Amino acid sequence: MRLCSCGFANPDDAMRCAACGGALSHESAGDTLLLEDVRSGEVVRIPAPGGILGRAGDFSPDLFSPRVSGVHAVVAVDSEGRWTIEHTGRNASAVERGGVWSDLRCGAPQPLFGGEMLKLADMVFRVQVGTQAAVADGAAVESDAQDAPAETAWSVRCPVCGTEYAVEGPEGRIAACAFCKDPLDARQIARVAARAMSGR
Repeated sequence: MRLCSCGFANPDDAMRCAACGGALSHESAGDTLLLEDVRSGEVVRIPAPGGILGRAGDFSPDLFSPRVSGVHAVVAVDSEGRWTIEHTGRNASAVERGGVWSDLRCGAPQPLFGGEMLKLADMVFRVQVGTQAAVADGAAVESDAQDAPAETAWSVRCPVCGTEYAVEGPEGRIAACAFCKDPLDARQIARVAARAMSGR
């Protein structure tokens, strides 16, 4: 699976994103990893080469809840210049790509391309990868989308956890979120209108 920066999961052999038309690349994406807490909006900024996430970690330790371990996960840039995350804590960690959540395990680093959702114990973060200059301006990671077709891509963002889903057009809806299981959440989610993805 090749994950686009818009959050859409594409087949491994795809060269362009089926949702936004942006060019797909697994080359080095950037020297800064951003984790945005979906509840508070606070951002954990992690420069390369990475370090420890958690209440005793290297980056914003006071931001993490009591359920997050002191040393909960390790993020690093691998030999190919890609960000990875490895679970090291006692409470669960998981990453969401294309609406599917996968548990993280000790000793099995997983790649982070940007666009994923990351769960550390009871906290959920949006993942963004970029260069120092881009994230300093709050800009999203830019791919080779300048030469992509000028088509409008539409998405629906879950109002509970922030997971984004590609939909067909402005009338598109989602009936449920893969992460939010409460029936009251499902009713709220089904009412969310699609929005045009910016910068595509």
